[in-house]
Amino acid sequence: MAAAVCDFEPWLNDKLKSLKTDEGVFGSYISGILESEDSIDDKRDALEGLLSEFVERDISTHVTEILEKWESSRPLEEVPKGAADVDIQLTKILESQSLATTTRREYTDEEKKIREAILSQYSQLSDNEADQENVEEPESSDLVKNTNALDVAAAARERREQARQDAQRKKEKDKEDREKQKQLKEDKKEKRKTQKGERKR
Repeated sequence: MAAAVCDFEPWLNDKLKSLKTDEGVFGSYISGILESEDSIDDKRDALEGLLSEFVERDISTHVTEILEKWESSRPLEEVPKGAADVDIQLTKILESQSLATTTRREYTDEEKKIREAILSQYSQLSDNEADQENVEEPESSDLVKNTNALDVAAAARERREQARQDAQRKKEKDKEDREKQKQLKEDKKEKRKTQKGERKR
């Protein structure tokens, strides 16, 4: 950073003097913007906003000039560290992947024969299994059919049926309760009417 400051600061001070502004105040602001870890676009926007305070024309030209001078005066290892690190890591990853995909193992004749024998054996097994699935096997006392899925489905059906019946019962009970409450209201009304009628006599 020292090299950048040595080259850039005197140039920036001269630039700000030529723009007839206080290099002491605005120079530190501009350096702060440039040293931040913002993107180039964000830096450009910030510099344009700052320069618009004291420059009336060619603001974008001045901003471009400042950014170019800043970039050229920075030491090479300082050029965006984050981006350089990401590029290096990405390159390493891509190299390792390309190595993994390009290195292809060559089999000896004996290994090829073994491999083919295994593959053919597996293909025969899968053909036989497919044939056996189509043929119903007689039940053997040694083998027990796995009925887990059927049991779970049956239990779920039973629970749904039970829940449906419970809901139906509750619906009927609620209906009965409403009828009873309605009847009680009617009875109370009748009772009041008869009591009023008796009082009037």
